[in-house]
Amino acid sequence: MKSTLAFLVAARRSEIHELEQLARSCELVQLVGELVHRLQGERGASNLFLASAGVRFGPERKEHAEASRSAEAAVRAWLGRPEIRDAVPGFAVAGGARLFTRIALALHRVDMLPDLREAIVRQRCSVAEATAHFRRTIAALLALVFEAADVAADPAISRLLVALFNLMQGKELAGQERALGTAVFAAKADPAVDGPPLLYLIEGQEACFQRFEAFSPEDVRTAWRGVQQAMPLVELERLRRKLLADGQDAAGVPERAQDWFACCSLRLDRVREVEVLLGVALRTECLRRSEALQADPDDPQRLASALDGLVGLDAAGATPGVRMGEEGAEEGCAGEFGGLDGGLEGGAGRPAVPDPMGRRLAASIVDVLHAQSRRLQAMSDELAAVRASLEERKLVERAKGVLMRHQGLAEDEAYRLLRQTAMNQGRRIVEVAEAALAMEAFLPGRS
Repeated sequence: MKSTLAFLVAARRSEIHELEQLARSCELVQLVGELVHRLQGERGASNLFLASAGVRFGPERKEHAEASRSAEAAVRAWLGRPEIRDAVPGFAVAGGARLFTRIALALHRVDMLPDLREAIVRQRCSVAEATAHFRRTIAALLALVFEAADVAADPAISRLLVALFNLMQGKELAGQERALGTAVFAAKADPAVDGPPLLYLIEGQEACFQRFEAFSPEDVRTAWRGVQQAMPLVELERLRRKLLADGQDAAGVPERAQDWFACCSLRLDRVREVEVLLGVALRTECLRRSEALQADPDDPQRLASALDGLVGLDAAGATPGVRMGEEGAEEGCAGEFGGLDGGLEGGAGRPAVPDPMGRRLAASIVDVLHAQSRRLQAMSDELAAVRASLEERKLVERAKGVLMRHQGLAEDEAYRLLRQTAMNQGRRIVEVAEAALAMEAFLPGRS
């Protein structure tokens, strides 16, 4: 029974430890979210600055860049904290290698930002080049959030992370839309050739926001609906129609570029409010889960006390005077030891060794074992359902890569081909993606 108790307590302590590591991951995700938001603002301001040849939006660009540097410093400070640095060997044990690799790649991209800013100030890069660089940096940061959601072992927290990732991804597509529209209105980009097309960005946003709502708790969904009512959606649709209808003919009006930037920025700021709310929900859920685990009746203090009592019995060869809770103290009588109802007789002339746990405590441990097993199985089933969304996204992304490599398609063209094929065949897009991956070996290579 000592081994049973020891492993039962160890299982609970391990679960608590994993939750603590997950809470740390959530802290990093929140800081990354702030950095992404600031970089999105800096990207848009830089586009206006470059489009005007440095004449307009100079102070605003500088202000946005400073905000980005401050958010970057917060991320680096968090990663450099002693308790984080010392915990790295055990940090986010599940999938830790992938998560650390994502962090390294994200930091590598962030390290390149000073050179980009210098090129922007000196007008040594184009709007398209600056936009692409910011897009790749933000993509590396979002991949870090995706990885954190993928390795999360708690289903409730995993759901929140999946919701947060999709909200951030949708917001990034909205940020790319802002950057593209700003460049087009300022006569510095062609919507047909520079970056993903506008319709792809709009459709992608809506898909991400739908997934965000599907995984969000009710209070967050309510807040999201309220925030949407405060967005300048009517003005945004008017400007979108002008971009889509007029294309390059809509360009050349700097005031319109600033109107577009202001409209999109207000919308992004509102989305950021919900993003922050989700971050608060993450912190709250981590704290709630940790407190619940430590106060759970499946892991009462009497189990640890009983374990200490058994360790003392082994060492001293006699029953120590250990307080074992309401049941253990009363039921510690001779003739009850070992299994659920067995006894351990003493040798000739020796009394039986009394049981320091008692029959009812021993029976309760068996109940705990069954309850623990059922709870972990339920968590595993729920987690599998949550991760199915992430796995589907991985399959679609891989299938897009296959089509891009073998067919020479752009990313949006590859996605449209997958989606159109799914519609034509009456299948889910993930099923078409799986078929494309299975056929990769038979697809012709690009000449």
